[in-house]
Amino acid sequence: MYTHLLPDVQTARVLVEAFFVNTHGLLQVFERNRFLEDLEACYSDPLSVEPSWLCLLNLVFAIGLTMATPLSGSPEALIIDKLRSEHLDRAEVFYLNAKSLNDPMTGFEDQDFWSVQALLLMSVYMLAKSKRNTAFALLGMAARSAHALGLHREETMVIFSPEEQIQRKNLWRSIFVIDRLLSCSLGRPTAISEDDCSGDTLHPPEQFLDPSFNINGNTMPDYNETGSHALEAAVRSCSVIGLILRKVYQQRKISTRLAQEIADICKSWPRALPPILHWRQAANASPSQGVAILHVNLFYCHSIILLTRPFFLYILNLETQRHVNQTGTRGPRPYLRMEKFSEACVIASTHTILLVQNAFDAGYLSRRNPAVIYFLFAATLVILANEFAGLYKVDASDTCILNAINIMNYCAESDQQASRLVYILSTFRDVVAQQRMRRKQTQADNASLPSIASQLYGVPLPTQLQPQNPNIGGLANSTDPLNATQRLHQVPIHIYPGMQTAPLHDSTFPPPPHLQPQQQLPLQPPDFSVHLSPIQDPATSSAANTEPFGTATSTGAFNTPSKPPSLSTMLDLSALEATRVPSLHSEESGQDEQIDFDALWAWPSNTPAMGSPRAGVGGGVDGSGNSAGGAGGGMLERVQGISDSAVPMFGVRHEGSAGHD
Repeated sequence: MYTHLLPDVQTARVLVEAFFVNTHGLLQVFERNRFLEDLEACYSDPLSVEPSWLCLLNLVFAIGLTMATPLSGSPEALIIDKLRSEHLDRAEVFYLNAKSLNDPMTGFEDQDFWSVQALLLMSVYMLAKSKRNTAFALLGMAARSAHALGLHREETMVIFSPEEQIQRKNLWRSIFVIDRLLSCSLGRPTAISEDDCSGDTLHPPEQFLDPSFNINGNTMPDYNETGSHALEAAVRSCSVIGLILRKVYQQRKISTRLAQEIADICKSWPRALPPILHWRQAANASPSQGVAILHVNLFYCHSIILLTRPFFLYILNLETQRHVNQTGTRGPRPYLRMEKFSEACVIASTHTILLVQNAFDAGYLSRRNPAVIYFLFAATLVILANEFAGLYKVDASDTCILNAINIMNYCAESDQQASRLVYILSTFRDVVAQQRMRRKQTQADNASLPSIASQLYGVPLPTQLQPQNPNIGGLANSTDPLNATQRLHQVPIHIYPGMQTAPLHDSTFPPPPHLQPQQQLPLQPPDFSVHLSPIQDPATSSAANTEPFGTATSTGAFNTPSKPPSLSTMLDLSALEATRVPSLHSEESGQDEQIDFDALWAWPSNTPAMGSPRAGVGGGVDGSGNSAGGAGGGMLERVQGISDSAVPMFGVRHEGSAGHD
């Protein structure tokens, strides 16, 4: 009856595998082995298959074809390329077939479990097709239907078998993850409130990790082993994201005390992360495990970006205004506790780009993964904004920006939304290049600027390793493997607190074939660690800016290292408990600094909002948080807000009252 709707069995297997691989760590709508058994049964006896299951199968086909990233030249690639080369959009045909077989949007009074699954899959498909409004509406329908079926309540589970209970919980958690992703990316209210959930429907009980697993071993876990852990890790991050959206962005204000409270919640995430999902496992991971590692770590890094970005934008805004009328040396920034959160925002953004770059180099990064595209865009905006304002010196910033735009171009070949984001990032990059040129005309080179490594490690850069010549192209010399500073291999306490690791050896993770020749250069792994240092003097702009990025029509001016910084070497820093620079998770006391989002909309050329930073002669901030030096002149150019979504996350107010949120 329905055989004409199905592709051949080999094509079906390829599409189903592509679905499970590319949604790993993001969704767990089906139990993989059970679904494959049902697939074989469908092709052996298609007339006995229920229309509802065929609807789900076609949605899996649609998502699998949309997100598939087969290895070039493989049999799977031939099948995918054939489907994509047809004169019609075969993925859209699968989607329409699903709706014609059994549309889940009809008959809401008779909704069943399969219809909730279908609505979620339809939402994910529409999100991958850049139809975000439709995806948002479908996700809301899925959440409401799930509420009607009691998926959010523990007490409704007792009438189901253990297998059905697991399936219901996984579906509910998958809806929760997509709900938080849509909310933070589109700036819209969430459809699920954690207060309505009971028991462990959302948060599973604490599990003890297997101590026998060796993080440096070559054991390759299968899909089922990583699936449940990956979804739980994503749920934990999305829970923090929901908390940040509710307590910070919905209230449109934040204080350092509130940020510290949420940061204390964040720091438990990496400690509970199973070793099989650690970023260091990505080097030898299978595509499914690699995608899961990518998803869960991106969600975690983005939760830190969301939490710390208001502080970063506050400092960026005030420093930009201070610079307008400033003629002398830039003094220390009076932000105290804000500074650590601002630094963490830049570090988490750098890590986000490196995580995506790692997946891209491994060959399993989908061109149409909406979560990755959003996270990459948000992180790149932070790095570009930092380079524009010259807040922190970031080693390898130019390489990160270049890689991010190249990856976005890669996604833009198939994704319409990515095409728009490429234009935004490229335009921003050109503005940063012009800003660097203006600085170069009026300021000296910042080669003498110490890296934050001297503060984190307490050890200055050895004289023999210090660069003798300016680095043409604006890339910090520490990205050169031959000039890299040899330090202890450590985990950044800003991002992964409390996680101690041993040095990595070259034999632990064999390099990809295309990088093997370059790996022979250094005797020890080079250090591409993320080093930040607040820039206080006009002579010290950002990241050894002796040259701008390049012209608007060329990106060839980037001074890329002989080998791109790998994820392992970039993130391989150690958690230093006695660091001199306060980390995101430090417990030190200090003045509670408050930010009101509305204040940043008022620039000196407009009527300043209450508590907004104003450019003055000194450009400083007094103890009460008011601008010192009075109101300054107007901005030379009106600077637009930097955002990746409709969530207002700019205007800030600095208040000195302690003890109030």
